[in-house]
Amino acid sequence: MALLTKIKTRLALHARRPISGLLDGQYTSMLSGRSLDFADLRDYQPGDDVSDIDWKASARHGGLLVKRYVADRKHTVFLVVDTGRELSALSAWSGAGGTTKRDLVITAAGVLGWIAVSHGDYVGMVHRAEEGPTILRPSTRELELERMLTRIHDASSSTSPRQETVAVLEHAVLSSRRRTMMFLLLDDVEVDAAMESVLRRLLVQHELVMVTVGELDPTEPGRAGLAVRDIGTGRRFPRFAAESTALASEIAATTAARAERRATALSRLGVAHVHLDDPDRVIGALLSLVDRMRRVR
Repeated sequence: MALLTKIKTRLALHARRPISGLLDGQYTSMLSGRSLDFADLRDYQPGDDVSDIDWKASARHGGLLVKRYVADRKHTVFLVVDTGRELSALSAWSGAGGTTKRDLVITAAGVLGWIAVSHGDYVGMVHRAEEGPTILRPSTRELELERMLTRIHDASSSTSPRQETVAVLEHAVLSSRRRTMMFLLLDDVEVDAAMESVLRRLLVQHELVMVTVGELDPTEPGRAGLAVRDIGTGRRFPRFAAESTALASEIAATTAARAERRATALSRLGVAHVHLDDPDRVIGALLSLVDRMRRVR
């Protein structure tokens, strides 16, 4: 389990900080609901549900007794991942190399999935395979989570089919008939009318959290003298454009405007969101997100 082991090792370093409460007994389940796990009996009180009365125990006791239940923490988390060739592009770059968007998505999926699995919750995944959007059924096993991370890796190479964001989200609508927590792991997307429509359909039944990953400004390595090509088309980025500071300013402005529109749309829908673009801050940002969710609950 190479991918998951690497993520767990990085998580262990963050666990030394105050936010480690997420990884121990302070963790609370992401979803709430009534459990079917019996705890004990107590005397009936006016207003108790009649269906909770244990008639056999009441007959032996000589008075009405009702069953009490403990909280069930086994819930379902879905990782909805927009895999495709675009994720093989760089998200961050340094003189020594770069970090792909695929790396960030795998880390995010691994962190969120492992937090859920380590506390007994089920984790499933929806993503785009070679044949189209598909689902991996929920499991509580780390081995299955590793399989999901491997699927993300293999489905996001430079030879993979292109992303189909709305199609993957529409497939997620059909993925579960019960209420779940869905983490949408997407590219640096624009929340347009089509996406907003499918998000509203998902919100009817599920709780949503969107995780987006940033895209590298092609002029950054270009201005350092490196050749740049578009991962979608394979075409070389013109050298004069890759080295243009004016183009860099336009790209930065466009990216910021898209992020602002996305934040506005998600705020209107009530969807929590975190954007990842710094490889060194991915785990901290995700743990902070989960901590905010825990505190709200």
